[in-house]
Amino acid sequence: MLKKTCNLIFIFFVSFLNGQDEKVPTTNKDSLFLSKAEIKFNVTAAIVMIPNIGVEVKLSDKLSYQLDTSAVSYDSMEGSPFHVTQIFNELRFFPKLKEGKYQRSFFIGAHWGYGMYSLRLPKFITSIVDTQLKPEGSFQSGRNTYYGITVGKKIPLKSKKFNLELFIGGGSSQSYYKYYNSNGVLEYDDPISKRNFSNSGEELIYRGGLMIVYKL
Repeated sequence: MLKKTCNLIFIFFVSFLNGQDEKVPTTNKDSLFLSKAEIKFNVTAAIVMIPNIGVEVKLSDKLSYQLDTSAVSYDSMEGSPFHVTQIFNELRFFPKLKEGKYQRSFFIGAHWGYGMYSLRLPKFITSIVDTQLKPEGSFQSGRNTYYGITVGKKIPLKSKKFNLELFIGGGSSQSYYKYYNSNGVLEYDDPISKRNFSNSGEELIYRGGLMIVYKL
């Protein structure tokens, strides 16, 4: 009796899957229509020695969810520690474009991110942005929250398992940190109040690159 019941359940399940497959247009060549999830690696971030990997899961024909993270850890960069970890949650929307091959090639997403760091901004960054280069050996240690928008485009390849993805994102970055001088002593922006954490906020571009994507 149990074997007969299992067989009936199996037949029903296979019939259900076949029915679902019939609803999917076989002529659609868009990579995300043919895969439920993607694993990706940021080539641009790797060039500057900051590994960045992500996973994107299809929720519907127009929505997907992506989780990506990056981390780097150097005990000394220009005489100061450089440790950074970031995690981003993102909901992506794929607008319906004109009829054609890759309808889901363009996307826009809203993200929320969190990060922790202990670092001194390198010289090449302070030479670009309006901030002072701190003394060698000093560093800031704290955490960040990010709220912003990402836009990007998926680039199909001839391979059935790989494609590329260009993206850029930015928004509001809120930082809460402590500052340690070159002797490792904690210093305060306001010596009278001696707040444990200082804070700052900027609106800027803080993520982007070229991803190599593997389709599951």
